[in-house]
Amino acid sequence: MTISSKRVESFSDNVIGIIITIMVFQLRFPRLNAQFTQHDVWHNLIPLIPHFIAYVVSFVVIGVMWVNHHHMFHLIQKVDEKLLWLNLHMLFWMSLIPFPTAMLGDNPFLPQACMMYGVVMLMNALAFRIIRMHIIKHELMYKENEEQRNSAVDEVNNRVKVKNLIGIAAYIVSIPMSYVSVYIAYACFMVLPAMFFIPDGVKTRFDVAKPVAEK
Repeated sequence: MTISSKRVESFSDNVIGIIITIMVFQLRFPRLNAQFTQHDVWHNLIPLIPHFIAYVVSFVVIGVMWVNHHHMFHLIQKVDEKLLWLNLHMLFWMSLIPFPTAMLGDNPFLPQACMMYGVVMLMNALAFRIIRMHIIKHELMYKENEEQRNSAVDEVNNRVKVKNLIGIAAYIVSIPMSYVSVYIAYACFMVLPAMFFIPDGVKTRFDVAKPVAEK
């Protein structure tokens, strides 16, 4: 059974777009009566600040996931049925991100809200790790005669593995830390997006630098 990686990417892009759209629905400004004042406007805007911050953080996290998902599938030569289900597993956990995001927007200092955010993000990080492990184990990535390119792919996989494990550890730490200090938990949430903000990719076969022949 031949499955195009482009179709998987297209489906994932649509789901991720819907997830972001759902999150922005949390930013709702109430209807004001005809006799509203400037004080009424600011009185209703200020409570939205935590919601906006939570939205921005989750938007950046999802954006980082989307970019890295694209770079990961850019290296895939073929897709098997198990990878389809693993990708759906990842999208399931991504689709839950709006829930803890809304919790943090309503209760930014609630330990349970931070804990729930950490759990969902941990599962997202694990889902990404499982996908890459499957891709590597079943040799679904491009393999060419060019030793330089194959070496570059292996280097990227090793680098991503280290980053992913650090991110998973940070999310694990954030769960109990939510009951100690929400600020520590927030700092843990930023570890993985910061590391993957610039994705690890490999140049195309036409961009791989060729050794310069000696004169």
